[in-house]
Amino acid sequence: MRALLVAWLLSLSTALHGQVDSLVRLLPTLPPDTSRLSALTGIIKELVFTDPDSALVFVGDFTVLAERGGTTLHKAKAHNLAGMCYSVKSEYGTALPHYQAALDGFEKAGDDWYVAMLHNNIGSVHKEENRLDMAEREITAALRGFTELQDTLWTAIMLNNLANIFRARELPDSAAAYYDRAVKLLVGINAAEHAASIRYNQGTIEGDRGRHHEAIPLYRDALRILGDRPEDHLRSMVLTEIGLSSLAIGDLEECRMPLVDALAITIAGGFKKQRASVHRALAEYYERIGQLDSALAQQRAFTQWNDSVYSEEKSAQINELQEKYDSGKKDVLLAENKAQLERRSIIIKAIGAGALMLLLAALFAFRAYRLKRRGEAELAKKNAIIESQLKEKELLVREIHHRVKNNLQTVSSLLSIQGRGITDEKAKEAVNDSRLRVKSMALIHQDLYREGDITGVRMKEYVEKLVTSLVTSYALGERVRTVVEVEDIALDVDTAVPIGLILNELVTNALKYAWPDERTGVLAVKLEREAEFLFMHIADDGVGSDTLADEGSTGFGLNMVKTFASKLKAEWEIEQDAEGTAVGLSIRNFKLAH
Repeated sequence: MRALLVAWLLSLSTALHGQVDSLVRLLPTLPPDTSRLSALTGIIKELVFTDPDSALVFVGDFTVLAERGGTTLHKAKAHNLAGMCYSVKSEYGTALPHYQAALDGFEKAGDDWYVAMLHNNIGSVHKEENRLDMAEREITAALRGFTELQDTLWTAIMLNNLANIFRARELPDSAAAYYDRAVKLLVGINAAEHAASIRYNQGTIEGDRGRHHEAIPLYRDALRILGDRPEDHLRSMVLTEIGLSSLAIGDLEECRMPLVDALAITIAGGFKKQRASVHRALAEYYERIGQLDSALAQQRAFTQWNDSVYSEEKSAQINELQEKYDSGKKDVLLAENKAQLERRSIIIKAIGAGALMLLLAALFAFRAYRLKRRGEAELAKKNAIIESQLKEKELLVREIHHRVKNNLQTVSSLLSIQGRGITDEKAKEAVNDSRLRVKSMALIHQDLYREGDITGVRMKEYVEKLVTSLVTSYALGERVRTVVEVEDIALDVDTAVPIGLILNELVTNALKYAWPDERTGVLAVKLEREAEFLFMHIADDGVGSDTLADEGSTGFGLNMVKTFASKLKAEWEIEQDAEGTAVGLSIRNFKLAH
């Protein structure tokens, strides 16, 4: 969010660090007019990203002074500062009207730089709320403004922001082009840290597309741009991706040292989340080269650090919820106090008038008020208990999914290690197939504890991850191109698990038999809902295999597919010819997530 949100604050926050206390002490010494606005601006800019609620208090003081005696420019700045605070609090519906009012004010004041910045801020809100067309329009207007002002730094930042939007819209080629333009501008003004970060983003785009040969030079260019600068966290991320990309293309010699260097940096810097990622990559590396003890040690280290990061994130979320609750409670108390003062004023005026009837009416009203307040207090208490129980239940369910995922990953790792020691090829293949089935179920529980919805599985993301994982497991990323078309739906866990296992078997069958002798080809996977049916289609253009077409086959995988197809009340058919094999399922018994 910071790259899109009111980015001009970032260039000033370092200089203001540590000055909040001195600026707060300075305020009472200044006249209560617009001469205080400069000090208030400094306080707000320092607090907005760390304590937006406190920053809003000072924004209120700024707004009062701007409305009382300020110019149009002052009033526009007040709205912009308010929008910044609400954006950091993720209250985008409240932030947007402030940004729009600020844009109107800056346009009237003729301040072109702030006009460009407000287009950026408005675009940031649209992007966060997934209105990508509107976000692109606003950021484009900001880019045009900064370009005309010849502000190179902010022109580069807007190019980066547009690249982020194109990436969110799944337009990787457009995103890469804009990232490249941004890097060239940033290098030209010696903004190496920003340039290296963008080059890293370009690398991840190529990696996500399975183009690891193209990704590695981009990561290495990011390291070159960084040079000796102390950007250890970014450096560890880049080194990790170099190791993973080298592993993906089978370049084991080039894989190890970047991962070892990344691990040393994460340990020295205390980067727990990144350290977990490095341990997981090293576990896969050692498994590939046959050092199974080292692989298991790295897998255990990954589980340890990943659990540590997860626990810290959950604690932070709970603390944040508590802070929001306390803040809301204070607002309610202030509102109640204000309402009580207003009611007392009315009662005093009525008594002053000396009207007995009004006094009696006030007494009845007060009694009714007390009864109402008592009922509201009881209702609020019950609501608080229900809300607390719901939060506890959600945290418990997430923890269950998390532990199930970890257990399944451990089983997968043990199966992988056991398979290395088996000499019989059929037994070894059976163990590997079992490992992939366990991994397909682990992906479901991984998404459930990480995503916001714990009641269902987002099938688009799940199927893409599963297919990519299987292709990578069989080292076919360079020979087999995948085409995945999945409708963006969420399925109940009881539906998603059998579908995932069926998909695992059919894709595995294609990867094992469709393209022998180093052939290349295309694997297509499609999942869509139509009326009362869910249609799944898996097709390859390979030579095919009789393992599916033979109805008398007694293989475990085929029997499992038949069993789960029966559970889902699915009708399925197989088409096999010289152009490849296609399997289609029409699923009647499925359940969408609530």
